[in-house]
Amino acid sequence: MVNRLARYEFSERLADILGESRRDLRFRVTLMVTGGLVAPGPRGRGSPLATPQYAADLLIGAMAAPQQSQTLEAIRCYADLQPVAVAPGGNTPRVIFGPALARTDSEPAPAAPVATISLDGLRFGEALAGLLELACADETRAIVAGELFGVWINRGCPVASLQFSSWWQGRRAVVSHTYGLAADAAPPAWLDPQRGGLVDPGLFHSVFLPVRKFIEIGLLTTSSDDRSNPMFNKLGHKVAAIAKMAKLAAKTPHGGRWEKLLSTLATVQAWSDQVDSQEHRLLEVSGFGSNPGELRMFTYLPDRLPADAPLVVVLHGCTQSAGSYNKGSGWSTLADRHGFALLFPQQQWNNNPLCCFNWFRPEDNERARGEPQSITQMVDQMVRDHGIDRRQVYVTGTSSGGAMTTVLLATYPEVFAGGAVIAGVPYRTARGLQEGLESIFQGRCRSGNEWGDLVRAASAHQGPWPRVSIWHGDADTAVKPINAEEIIKQWTDVHGIGVQPTVEMTVAGYPRRVWQGPNGEELIESYTITGMSHGAALDPGSEPHQCGTAAPFFNAVGISSTHRIADFWGLLAERPAQAKAPASGDAQAAESARSSAHQSARPAAAEAASAARPTDSVARDEPARDSGQAGGSAGDDRRGGANRPFGLDVHGIITASLEAAGLLKGGATRRSNSSAPLGIDVPGIISTALEAAGVLKGISQRSAAARAAGSTQEEAALKMSGWDGAGWELLHNDPRAFRGGSMLYGQVSSGDGGTVGPRAQSSSRRIKLGSQPELSYVRRLDLNAAVNDYTSASFRVLVDGVVVDEVTAIGMVHQETEWLRPAPIDLTRFANRTVTLTLEVAACSNIYSTVHAKAWVDQVTIQNAVDLAHC
Repeated sequence: MVNRLARYEFSERLADILGESRRDLRFRVTLMVTGGLVAPGPRGRGSPLATPQYAADLLIGAMAAPQQSQTLEAIRCYADLQPVAVAPGGNTPRVIFGPALARTDSEPAPAAPVATISLDGLRFGEALAGLLELACADETRAIVAGELFGVWINRGCPVASLQFSSWWQGRRAVVSHTYGLAADAAPPAWLDPQRGGLVDPGLFHSVFLPVRKFIEIGLLTTSSDDRSNPMFNKLGHKVAAIAKMAKLAAKTPHGGRWEKLLSTLATVQAWSDQVDSQEHRLLEVSGFGSNPGELRMFTYLPDRLPADAPLVVVLHGCTQSAGSYNKGSGWSTLADRHGFALLFPQQQWNNNPLCCFNWFRPEDNERARGEPQSITQMVDQMVRDHGIDRRQVYVTGTSSGGAMTTVLLATYPEVFAGGAVIAGVPYRTARGLQEGLESIFQGRCRSGNEWGDLVRAASAHQGPWPRVSIWHGDADTAVKPINAEEIIKQWTDVHGIGVQPTVEMTVAGYPRRVWQGPNGEELIESYTITGMSHGAALDPGSEPHQCGTAAPFFNAVGISSTHRIADFWGLLAERPAQAKAPASGDAQAAESARSSAHQSARPAAAEAASAARPTDSVARDEPARDSGQAGGSAGDDRRGGANRPFGLDVHGIITASLEAAGLLKGGATRRSNSSAPLGIDVPGIISTALEAAGVLKGISQRSAAARAAGSTQEEAALKMSGWDGAGWELLHNDPRAFRGGSMLYGQVSSGDGGTVGPRAQSSSRRIKLGSQPELSYVRRLDLNAAVNDYTSASFRVLVDGVVVDEVTAIGMVHQETEWLRPAPIDLTRFANRTVTLTLEVAACSNIYSTVHAKAWVDQVTIQNAVDLAHC
């Protein structure tokens, strides 16, 4: 046993964590002893230790009992609550964050989320004690911190829930595992009129304990070392391997960051297991060679695979599998559209406890050894079985799969025509686990020549060398983004080209750099996905440029790395016959379709561009090949062409400002470019100054609204700010506002006043957007839908009726007591349009019990908007 705190000392520390009186908790302990719930013992030396089960009982007593005298009955009743099964077609109580993601008709509906921590068959008291046991243990604490959201208990009825952070249908969510009375159980006395339930109704509220405090409590308990707790057994051998790895890595200088990563990987592994239980698209192949790396081989072949088809080798990341990586990345969807074969090597748990490719071990990062040799044996098998064109074999991977991609490109450069490294590291950045941790968490810097020598020494190959695509999120804390720059240094040196890019541009709002060869061919490209954490960039959907599924380590950021990488390799030379033409207003879809249609013209275009400009010239937007289409209109240049300085329609912005001020007649001719030096237009500066002074559009709108007949004072105030709608108001000089001043407030309820069913209130305003708009705002929410599993409350942000941000509570309460600033929302798909921005609160109750949604919104700002000032 590991000694921590005795029972009475534990009660005092628990009181401090809960914000309760120490005397109150000591008295509850006395009641537990006298009532026979725990064995008596001395208070001083030799006092019994506070076990997780003891802590769970006392925690239930403190949270569930309205009064001290009801502690024993509260513990007995709530600890025995049974898991509430969801009826077929019913809902699991949850809070969902973010808009729903589009999916193709062929994709099955996502299943309910699966947590790493299993609660199957455990009563509430048992589950609570088991979680405290996991929080107490060093090797599993990070798993609890990563999955548990909090503990919720309702004093007004015998209901409790354990709430977990999870993924629900591709969106981040808080999912509630609810517990209720068994069919033959009686409620506690204070809720039972037959037993004199007369407790003050004001005490019948719910109590919530966040995971941070829960872990503090777990750390105070005493856990046995034999790990016989059923919760440990339910973790399974895979998570046990992760737990063991966490304990080992905690002793390294990067233990804290490694522990955090392992907690995230537990979530990734849970999602991967869920997909593997459903995935049937891949076929496993055995007997492909000596397989020194002991890997498994999976393949995917589209119907009607053409002769001499290309092959893409796809490498998963840690705790992922071949099937889950295919599901997330969408490679098989692209293979169906464009006719190429896929090979998915899969790591085994007996090779690596995290199922990572062993890119850091010498026996697995050298030619003719270990995992690289196994993968090339798989390639040979694919060539023999399916007539693959050896000149069109490519490899890509994310994280450890990205690191193994650099290993394969270096050790077998004659096999691979190109590679794509997503969140990876340079070849030979590490020899061993310790150097591997240093590489991913802090990066290892060398000169380009030093990096290049490592590649040249890996084989006898003299060239030509594979083309390389490099992707990394600049907010990646798992693999430091400096690694992407080191990969660039390595492969520019191998190709014998300068480290400065030939061309720079933006694609879907993200920086792209290109390094061209002597003949203008693109040898290396690099995408930096601003604001993205670890994983692959995705744009899920059914359009030709979209594929994949948002999930842990698969980030829906509006650009598809899968599609762009295939385009870079030339695999999208022919536009798919079944692809749906993009809408004329969808700039992103149009650009992607054009990039596919013009792929075959790239070398000629590149040669022309090379002859027309110096090799160190810098393009600031999309490649010039898109501007050469006949009959193009202003709408075709959604991101700004070469005729717009820095991609901005400066004159358009100025004209809109002057029209709004009444200083220019509407419909005046607008130029498509500016001849002002450097694109700096003095009238633009003047218009900005006028707007800041309150002379422009806002004044006329506010005065018109104030004169509107029949408008209430609240509606007039709202319209004066540019917003219009019902159920919302503008609160002036409110000290609760984000930084003082004014803020928007909306509310709606259902189930009260004789009304049931869905009810919504919204407020909108029209906005003219620029070429790369981005929405940001701060909010506080109070969504109360804890009536039953079918009641809901939500807050949504819409642009032209399309949901761009959402928080929905179903059968739960979600309260944001402090101001929250969500991540900026990319509105590029609405670029250069006048749109309607809408804030909406909605509530739905199916019985006469109140459900409400309240929202406080401030600092509504759109970067790159023509006529929206900060709200």
